[in-house]
Amino acid sequence: MAKKGNLSGATPLVEKPVRQWRLPRIPLYWLMLPLVIAGLFFSVRWVYQSWPINSVEVTGQFSLWQPQQIAQQIAWLKQESFFSADLQQVYDQINDLPLLKVVKVKKQWPGTVWLQVHEDIPLAIWNGDELLTLGGEMLPRPGFVRGDNLARMRGNTQYSESAMRNYRRLHQMLQGSDVSVVELEVSDVGSIRVLLSNQWSVNFGRHYFEERMRRLGLLLRTLPQEQVAGIDLRYGKGAAINWHPPGEMES
Repeated sequence: MAKKGNLSGATPLVEKPVRQWRLPRIPLYWLMLPLVIAGLFFSVRWVYQSWPINSVEVTGQFSLWQPQQIAQQIAWLKQESFFSADLQQVYDQINDLPLLKVVKVKKQWPGTVWLQVHEDIPLAIWNGDELLTLGGEMLPRPGFVRGDNLARMRGNTQYSESAMRNYRRLHQMLQGSDVSVVELEVSDVGSIRVLLSNQWSVNFGRHYFEERMRRLGLLLRTLPQEQVAGIDLRYGKGAAINWHPPGEMES
């Protein structure tokens, strides 16, 4: 009989080691990175929203407005952030003010908003409540405009454009002289009468204003102004002159 022995091809039983799961080792600075990024984000956001505007500067040439009055209109800017303040809103708000046009508006670091503003010069007051400007606009008269040195214009509203145009022509013609327009009146049929600062009452009529205006300029240069009370230019090529009585001139 054959001897019993190990079975050929048998594999010895080996106990398998228990696997242990371990997280990979992450450097500490990688763990801190999200916190640093979040801190930077909120810091930048805070600066963007909270960096204050501390001054408003207004430049330009003004005759009626004062720079501090204009700056006061946008005082709300000092509650805004330098970075997020809406300059378009500033532009629109100042442009809506009478006689003012914004030329430029910008921010200046670290906390200033700077405006360059143009003021349209008023020439006359129309019917007490509107202003004729040097730029040719008719605007509502602001309450702070007393108009002591402005000409007074009055008449039917339908003639306002032609009266404005003729006034500007006359104003330009008189520049350089010591005479100016005090009053201009337009009748219901469009006839124009003017009172000058030398106390001449001048009747232009309805037509040929340009030609009659040139005739007035010649008379201003040739007549003794203190002796003339009024001039009527409603003639083809001449004028009727109303003289002061001799006794009235002496007084």
